[in-house]
Amino acid sequence: MNFLEDSSPENLVSLCASNVIVAITDAWVERKSAHVVVTGGRTGLAIVKAIDQALFRLLRENVAFEGSMLHIWFSDERFTTEDDPDRTDTILIAGFGLSKSHIVFHRVDASGDLDVAAANYAAELSLELGKQPFDAVVLSMGEDGHIASLFPHTFDPEFSGPALAVHNSPKLPPLRVSLSLSRLANSLHIYIFALGEGKAAALQSIATGPVGLLEKCSPNGQLQILTDLSAPTSN
Repeated sequence: MNFLEDSSPENLVSLCASNVIVAITDAWVERKSAHVVVTGGRTGLAIVKAIDQALFRLLRENVAFEGSMLHIWFSDERFTTEDDPDRTDTILIAGFGLSKSHIVFHRVDASGDLDVAAANYAAELSLELGKQPFDAVVLSMGEDGHIASLFPHTFDPEFSGPALAVHNSPKLPPLRVSLSLSRLANSLHIYIFALGEGKAAALQSIATGPVGLLEKCSPNGQLQILTDLSAPTSN
């Protein structure tokens, strides 16, 4: 597990955005499409805005990328209607103010049953990507060590589908759709933010929580923890 420490969250966000843009560029050179997972919260929005600005510059300076598309997937989503302003994707989509014409947003449909919504999101992901890895996954770790809506001791780490329904999230609201541990692990690059003193305890035990499980099942081993705290002395 690789830890990147910097007392400035802004520097870490900028570094992550730069690395994600490199991953997008590599994918566009190869196949004209890239697939990136983004996370919610204040950190997620800051990252999205940084990616948006860098992507806009990339498109403006490279006419060869005209027609290339970025597919944005959401690590997890509250099971509520698409017009709900509290939805994660609504907030993050608004952060892509400059480069939206080159982006396909893959949203969770919450118009029916939770299990059906999770199955549909999994099917959409399988149709678009199959077993192809994400080009980059960006996550933020919670104070309890959770990533996406995968909370410690509440999910099956052996679940092999791309997405799952979360019926009893310890964090409100209780109903959510989350990408699975195995699908998040299937990425060329994984960036996990652990910012603020509230994450200190979870950071010290990170290897035994969901992040540690994510690293163990990642076939590429490209997992980096970005933090403004002191990294654990042993992993």
